[in-house]
Formats: sequence, structure tokens, C-alpha cells
Amino acid sequence: MPYTAVHQTRSQSTAWGVASQGQRSQMEYLRQDHETAEAHAARLLAILQERDAKESAESAEWAKAEVVEAACESGTSDGAEGSPGSLEEVEAMLVAQSEERQNPMALEVLKSLQQCAVYTDAPNHETNRKLWDAYANSWNSDKDWVKRMSKHVSRDDLQCLGDEWSDAESLEAVLHEWLYSYLEGCPKVAEIGSGGGRVAARVAPKVERLVCFDLSEGMLARAKSRIAELGHRHVEFQLVQGGTSYPEEYRNCFDFVYSFDVFVHMDLHQMRQTLHCMRSILRPGGLCFISFANLLAPDGWRRFAKQRHYSVGGFYFVSPDIVSCLLKQTGFSLIRMSKPQAGNTYLNRDLLVIASKVA
Repeated sequence: MPYTAVHQTRSQSTAWGVASQGQRSQMEYLRQDHETAEAHAARLLAILQERDAKESAESAEWAKAEVVEAACESGTSDGAEGSPGSLEEVEAMLVAQSEERQNPMALEVLKSLQQCAVYTDAPNHETNRKLWDAYANSWNSDKDWVKRMSKHVSRDDLQCLGDEWSDAESLEAVLHEWLYSYLEGCPKVAEIGSGGGRVAARVAPKVERLVCFDLSEGMLARAKSRIAELGHRHVEFQLVQGGTSYPEEYRNCFDFVYSFDVFVHMDLHQMRQTLHCMRSILRPGGLCFISFANLLAPDGWRRFAKQRHYSVGGFYFVSPDIVSCLLKQTGFSLIRMSKPQAGNTYLNRDLLVIASKVA
């Protein structure tokens, strides 16, 4: 729907036979049988505008909006970013107006618009934070849902949060080849998305300093408990906000940074943001290890087909080309990329990479 739909004139509103607010029937707000979702949205917008046009306090606002529209159409805009020119930007403007005036009609418009466009939901990192906090707070090896997830894991191997995600053999094979072998000469190491400490517990004995970053307080609490039981005193824990940079004290601090089984839950925008954060805490030339959900791997495709649509806690699938692009655009040089390997939960489902920070 073009931006001009927001600026329907009073004459257009009158032509539609719009009555005064007091006389208007609630039926007029409903979508008619013959209307498309877009036409319905346009009509509701017109109703809203006709009412607001009668309020003298809004006159200046509408005049300004018309100037912005004319500038956008003629290409003579001042160059300011965010000038309304797309459905998403129109929505943002309506939300702002609604919040300012407590306008219920604007909310009705937005509900209608959702039928003909895609809208931004809560940020990916926020949904992940809520999910993993709930997961950490409710996890217990005796819970039925944990048992259902861990049918492939022996009871002896199901000791701590995260053990239910794969068989121990698959995990150890990946860590030996893709993580441990790169830790030599890397005394300062960071983990992005430490979860309950499943990998941190294995890495801690091999490094001088390990800092575990996570956006879930519940997961960090689990990791702290697990590491404390093992007696490791050189491991630190840092809560981060998914949409912001990491603390300045860690800039160029680490020799090696890894993130295992974490990017699989991120959308592309969050992947990009997290890669920037990882780069900021790596020393120049430092290495990183990351795993992604690989759409082109045999088990990756099977899981994708089974998932049917994304849900919180589901996987975001990428391809090798997408990963290569993300790494290049965020300041990394690809060193190594895995190929599917049958018999290993991770190697036959995910894409593993080693990359270095470009100076």
C-alpha cells in the first residue's frame, strides 16, 4: 500500500460517505465481504484521518506529512533517514500517533494492516532470552519433557542442562576437531551463549581464562553452579543484552571466541549483530568457531521440513553461501568450513566454521 494512503483528503473521506464519529456505526470498522485487506486498511485510515483533520491541533502535523510526501515523490527530501516511504514506516508513524493520543482507531488500523504485510515482532534476542530463562528455571532431569528430549542419551550421561541435546559421542567428536585443537596458544577464551555450561565445563581445564557470555540470567545461573561444582575459579560470567554491544572492558581481549549450538536460534539480523560483537572482543588475528543450522545438510533439511514454520526455540536455517557472506561483511576471513558427515548429530545437521578477525 503506498504511503499516499495515509494522506487521503477530506473530500475522499466525504466521498466514502463517512459519518461523524458520534453517528458512525461500529459496523463501518469491520471488513466488508467485497473488500480486500488493503482496501479495508485504506478505508480505516481514511476514517481516522477524517476525524483527526477536524481537530485543529493536528493541522500542522498533517501539513508537515504532506510536505514530506511531496519531497519523497520529487526526490528533493533533505536526505533525512526514516522519511515515510514504506508500509513499515507508515506503521511506525501510526504507532507513535496512537501512543501520543491514546487513539484506539489507530490500533484497529494496525490490526487490519497485519493482513497484508509482514511486521516486526519482538526482537529475536528478546524471545530467546525469555525462552531460555524459562528453560533454565524449569529444567530437571526427572521432568517428563526432558526425558522425551533425551531418548538418545543414556541416563548416566544426562547429568546437567544441555546433555539432552545430543549424544555425548557426537559432542566430543566435534569439540576435539573444531575447538580443542585450536585452543593451544590461546590463554584467553570467550564463549558466546554458554547456556548451562555444557561446553564451558569441558573447555575450562584447557585455558587460563574463560568468560561465558549469555543473555539469559537463568542459563548463567545454571552455568555458574556447574562450573563451581567442578572447582574452576578462572571462569567468569557476563550477562549481555542481545541488541547492544558487549562491555568495553572486553574489547580486543580474547585470543579465541566460540559459539556452539547458539546461532541456530538466531535470525540473520541477530547473527550479524552477534558477529560484530564477537569481532569486537577478539584480538586482531584472533580465531572464532561458530556452528550454524545448515539447510543443505541431510539432517538439516529433514529438520527444516519437519519444523514446517519457525517457532520460538526452533532453528533458523542458512546455507554455506549465506554464512560466507555474513562473515565477510562483519570483518572475518573464513578459514575452514565443515561438510556433512553421517553418524554425527552435529556434522550431519549443522555447518561448522573457523574464521579469523580481519585487522
